[in-house]
Amino acid sequence: MSRCLSLILFFLAATIAQAQTLTFDHGKVEFHTSSIMSDIEAVSEEIDMVLNVESGAFEIRIPIASFEFEYEMMQDHFNEEYLESDQYPDATFTGKIVQDISDFQEAIEVDVSGELTIHGVTKPTSFSATLSKKDELTKINCIFPIVFKDFDVDEPSILRKSVAKDVEVKGIVYLK
Repeated sequence: MSRCLSLILFFLAATIAQAQTLTFDHGKVEFHTSSIMSDIEAVSEEIDMVLNVESGAFEIRIPIASFEFEYEMMQDHFNEEYLESDQYPDATFTGKIVQDISDFQEAIEVDVSGELTIHGVTKPTSFSATLSKKDELTKINCIFPIVFKDFDVDEPSILRKSVAKDVEVKGIVYLK
């Protein structure tokens, strides 16, 4: 009897724990910046994300080499010379959604804060995001700026006057 009760409690606890944690289903993170010659855009759909709904804590990891550019030469330059993805393979963001999201039903705007790591440098980062639900999926939509120089990313001298200093990052992820 005791063994049966223990087994039932184990499965109940596992079900509750699973309900409190959402993981990446699909979505994308993209960034955009302008240059004198053209706009520079890249997109990644390779995102690892876990969100604890009860605490609002989350972790995101994106392989730098997963960002795809319009031209292969841009992608090679980005990975080899700019973000050095062999040496710094991932961008990570660990943080917390400030508001209680444990029981939200309608779309809500939330404050997000945490530690963003790019190129081996970690910086505090905060921005707003929108959370919404559709069927069994939770959607997170955000836009925020970053400056690569803040993360010790050296821009090649040939690009110093032709590329904007800030980069707009957009994320749309679906969790379940």
